[in-house]
Amino acid sequence: MKSAKAMVASLRSPTRTRDELAFLPAALEIVETPPSPIGRAISASISAVFLIALVWASIGTVDIIATATGKIVPDGRTKVIQPFETAVVRAIHVQDGQRVRAGDLLIELDPTMSQAELGHLQSDLLASELDIARLQAALAGGDPAKFTPPARATTEQIRTAKRFLASQAAEQASKITSLEWQGTQKKAERSTTEATIGKISALIPIMQQRVDVRKYLVDREFGSKLQYLTETQDLVAQQQELLVQKSHYTEADAAVGGIEETLRRTEAEYQRGLFDELAKAEQKAGGLRQDIVKAEQRTSLLRLAAQEDGIVQQLAVHSVGGVVTPAQTLMVVVPTSGGLEIEAMISNKDIGFVQPGEDAAIKVDTFSFTRYGLRQGKVLSVSQDAIVRQKPPEKPGDTPAGTDTSSSEPKGQELVYSARVSLDRSQMDIDGRTVNLAPGMAVTVEIKTGTRKIISYVVSPLIRYGQESLRER
Repeated sequence: MKSAKAMVASLRSPTRTRDELAFLPAALEIVETPPSPIGRAISASISAVFLIALVWASIGTVDIIATATGKIVPDGRTKVIQPFETAVVRAIHVQDGQRVRAGDLLIELDPTMSQAELGHLQSDLLASELDIARLQAALAGGDPAKFTPPARATTEQIRTAKRFLASQAAEQASKITSLEWQGTQKKAERSTTEATIGKISALIPIMQQRVDVRKYLVDREFGSKLQYLTETQDLVAQQQELLVQKSHYTEADAAVGGIEETLRRTEAEYQRGLFDELAKAEQKAGGLRQDIVKAEQRTSLLRLAAQEDGIVQQLAVHSVGGVVTPAQTLMVVVPTSGGLEIEAMISNKDIGFVQPGEDAAIKVDTFSFTRYGLRQGKVLSVSQDAIVRQKPPEKPGDTPAGTDTSSSEPKGQELVYSARVSLDRSQMDIDGRTVNLAPGMAVTVEIKTGTRKIISYVVSPLIRYGQESLRER
């Protein structure tokens, strides 16, 4: 076996140097020259790089960012100063940029109209309260001593109300006295009639006996028939008179009952009328009290004061005597207490991925982030409903080629959602000095909504094309 290997080795060409190969014929030189290891090294390097890139793409991730524009606002929000109704400016107590404290008077509007209305309502309320006191005294018997006037009533008003009470009580007393007198009169007539009936009732038996006697004598022709007839006529007249007097008695008795009923009805109607007037007066007074509360509120709203400490900005009125309209923005007060935060507008396509608590990087447009850095924050809240605003014009090249620009949003408008983003610091270091961030500064907020593996950028299109290929509609 060893001799065979030795024979094969002896048959092999001897190893030649590069110089010796150079003196061989060209064909033999190519055959005898060993292959260069550089090509293999390059192939191995490419394979290694591809393998490393594949592993890195499978392991490595990139952040998914939702970009939103916005501005810096106080965390207590800017306070807008607006009038409640149309009014004339009486005085302006502040100027643009002035620092104010909570409760400081900013603008004073003319209260003439509202004060006049308030005075009219207060006068009507006082009159209603006087009526209530008068009616309560009338129900208590009409005694002026029981009249308790409201504290705000003047002496003349009290005197007039007492006179009214006295005349009202006197009128009722007069009606009662008149009815009582009529009742007394009818009772007297009834008594007279009753006496007459008694008298006639006593005479009729006597006269009946006289007629019987006369009839007895006439029947035996001892007496005059004329006298008999006269006695009979007198008896019949008394009997008829008795019937008439009984009718008069019944009439007088009914009249007495009617007068007594009228007396009771008059007293009841008087009481009911007083109660009705009292209920209406109390209802009117209650309504006037509510109207006075509203009028006082309207009057107080004519003095526009600062709600908290801050700085006056965007003062829109500068002349005394000018007219302001309801809900017109007269100025804004930027609070100085508390910190700052971001009010950002998130586009409709990103809102489904933005959640409170997500990290955000904040670029202040005033200061280049490549030179002065970023501010960090977190999403505090996201609005639950969209806000419609005008869509800014697109610049050429803003939309990449092949991008689908179709949208269900109204033409020329876009739907955005308001989000509140916190700021880690309200200052920035600019060229060795600290600069405070101010409300109103424009910012760009980059919200980290998640991560994505790098390899998915290659795999996702392949999966999509695989699902959409080889099929119709």
